[in-house]
Amino acid sequence: MNINYFHKVLLLCAILLAPSCKEYVTHPDWNPDAKKAINSFIRTEGNKKERPYVVFDFDNTCSIFDISEQLMIYQLENMCFNLNPEKFADMAFTGMGAYPESLQNVLREIVNGYNDLYNRYGPFTPAGVDNKTGVLMRDDPAWKDFAVGMGRMYDLLQDYMTADEAYLWTMGWFAGMTGEDLYEMAKRSHLLYSSVETLKRSWTGSSGTHSWIDGVSVTDNIRELWKALYDNGFDIWVCSASEVAPVMAAVDVFGLHDYCKGVIAMTMARDEEGRYLPEYDFINGCGFLAGPNCTWTKDDIPTGTQPWGAGKVEAIRKCLVPKYGGKGPLAGFMDSTGDFNFCTEFASMRLVICFNRANRKVTEGGGLIAEVAMYEKQTLGYNLRKAKKAGDILYILQGRDENGMRSLLPTEQTLRLGEKNLKTFDGKENYRCLEYFNEKHLSVKEILETFSISTDVSAPSNTLGFTYGFLDKYDGYRSKE
Repeated sequence: MNINYFHKVLLLCAILLAPSCKEYVTHPDWNPDAKKAINSFIRTEGNKKERPYVVFDFDNTCSIFDISEQLMIYQLENMCFNLNPEKFADMAFTGMGAYPESLQNVLREIVNGYNDLYNRYGPFTPAGVDNKTGVLMRDDPAWKDFAVGMGRMYDLLQDYMTADEAYLWTMGWFAGMTGEDLYEMAKRSHLLYSSVETLKRSWTGSSGTHSWIDGVSVTDNIRELWKALYDNGFDIWVCSASEVAPVMAAVDVFGLHDYCKGVIAMTMARDEEGRYLPEYDFINGCGFLAGPNCTWTKDDIPTGTQPWGAGKVEAIRKCLVPKYGGKGPLAGFMDSTGDFNFCTEFASMRLVICFNRANRKVTEGGGLIAEVAMYEKQTLGYNLRKAKKAGDILYILQGRDENGMRSLLPTEQTLRLGEKNLKTFDGKENYRCLEYFNEKHLSVKEILETFSISTDVSAPSNTLGFTYGFLDKYDGYRSKE
C-alpha cells in the first residue's frame, strides 16, 4: 500500500469529520442534552452569509433569579428615589384608582411613611443615602414599615394580575430619574448581589412581613454560550418584561455586552428633560442597540407593547423580523409563562432551552414546556435533526443549583434553594400530564394548543381532575412566520 496515499486519505477524513465533532460549548455544568443540542444547532445553522438571530429572556433565564426584583430591594434599602413627597404620592396612586379600598389604604400608609422618612433622612436622590444615614434609617421602625408596605403592595397586586403586570407599578419608583440614573443604580445593585450567596431574607413591620431571596448570577455557561453564538454568526437579542435600563446594565455588568446585538424591554414615558414619568410608553418606547465600549444607542422602531407573553411575539415581529428580511428567530431561551408565546409560535424556531426553576405548575408556561421537553426526550426520542424532520421545535430543559453562589447543573433537574433533592417538576400534576401525553400519543402541537388554554377542573373536556393551562387565547404552535 502507498503510505503517502494512506496518510492523505486519513487527513481528508479528519478534515471532513472535524466540523461534525467540534464542540462550541464545553462547560461541564451543561445538561449533556442541552450541550449536544446547542453544538448541533451552531454547527448546522451558524456561519451563514446572512446572520440569523436568537432571542433570550433575561430574568431567570440569562440570570439565576430576578435582577429587577433584586433591584427593588436595593432601591428600598438605600432609598434611591428622585421624588419629593408630593410627587411620590402622585406616582404611588397612578393607575391604582380601580383597585379596592384595602389597597388604597396600603397606598396611603406608604405615602405617609415616605413623607416622614423624607423629612428626617432626605432629600432622597437616585444615588441613595450615605452609609451612616443608611445604617440609622434601616434600624428605624418607620423605615421598616415603609419598606414592608412597598413590598406588600407589589405582592397584593399579584392577587389581581400577573407578577409581570404587577411589576409595572414598581417601575413607577423610577419616576424623576434619568436613564443614566437608573442604569447606574442598577449597576450598583447587580454588582452587590452577584457577590453574595443565595439567602432568604425578610423585613418585619407593624403591618406584617415581606420576604424575598437575595443573590443573582449570570453563570459562565451563559457567557460561553453567547460568545459561541456570536463567534459563529448569530445575532443575540434580549427581550425582557423588565425596564430596559436595568437589563442593559446587567448585560454590561455580567460581561455579555460584546456579544449582544440589542435589548427590547419595557419602556417608561419621559418628560422633556428626559426624566421618567410614572407612565408606561407602549407607543413610542424603543429598544437599544449595543455599541462599542458598553455604549447603547436607542433604536428607531417602537416596541408598541408590553414585552410579556403574546407581547413578546408582537415586539419581535415589529422590531426584529423586519431587520432580518421577514424571518423570525431560530432559537429561544426561556423560563416562564411570559416567554411561552415567543418560544412556541414562531415557525422559524429550531431550538428552545428552558431553564428549569422546578416550581412551575401545570397552570404556568414554564411547567408545560418542561413537560414537553421531557416528552420529546423520553417518548419521541428527539434530537435537533429528528425534531426538524418531524416539523417540531426541539425543547430542552436545563437544570440549575439555586444554592450558594448559584450555578447550572449537568442535568435537566434543579436543586431548589434550601432543598436536598433534585426536582424536574413542581408536583404530581406535571407527572400526570406527562403520563396523559403518552397514553394518548399526542403530538407536540396537540399538547401545546390544548394544555396552554386555561381549563377549569369542572370543564367537560377536562378528564385529569385538576385545573391546567394559563392562556385565554393562543394563536397556535408555529403559527407565525
